[in-house]
Amino acid sequence: MLPCFCKDGFVTVFDPKRKRNARGEQRQQDLLRAAALVFGRLGYHETTTNAIALEAGVSPATLYQFFPNKEAIASALASTYAREMAEAERSIDPEGKLDFTTAVTELIDLCISFNQERPEFHSLVVDAPLTPSAREDKKKLGQAFVDFIADRLQKELRGLSRPEAHHHGQVALMVFRGILDELTIASPQARARLQQAMRTAILRYLTPVLFEEGRPVVARKSRKGEDRTR
Repeated sequence: MLPCFCKDGFVTVFDPKRKRNARGEQRQQDLLRAAALVFGRLGYHETTTNAIALEAGVSPATLYQFFPNKEAIASALASTYAREMAEAERSIDPEGKLDFTTAVTELIDLCISFNQERPEFHSLVVDAPLTPSAREDKKKLGQAFVDFIADRLQKELRGLSRPEAHHHGQVALMVFRGILDELTIASPQARARLQQAMRTAILRYLTPVLFEEGRPVVARKSRKGEDRTR
């Protein structure tokens, strides 16, 4: 264990090698849930460990038994969210039954919904000094998005090389992240237009790739009955 001094005095703080019982694991999860609420409400920079402890209904000394500082809490949350989101992306249409545009649209909509339901996630990824393991989870999340696009392109275009497919997936990810930055600060009235702009921008970039290879994409009805242009 490591000593740490806070306003409550010396306390025993986070030891990553310490085994935890079920009660300890539950307390850790409660602290992370409280932190998510505070990060979502205040943003990363304005959040303090005291505010997180207050939200969780514990003393700062108790919080420090599980996390040494705000950065560790932010990294734990960011890693959890990144893994959850990557798994959700990989779970979209695993049998490959959806047409190209519907599949890509579902990917975009899932990512938008995930970030809307967890507004603290974007703040942590952009503003927090993440640990190496959290940065690796963030990288894997981006790779899951790129791989999904690349897989769908190669499904349509058997002759498309993997590096080329990955290039197009990476550009699509850059478009998504760029608009997401604006989406997170947009007014409720502007969000719907930005969401549609994101779908349109990504699909308008990807669709010509299919046309250039002589594989035009036919417009169909999505599950919601909306016309999707390919």
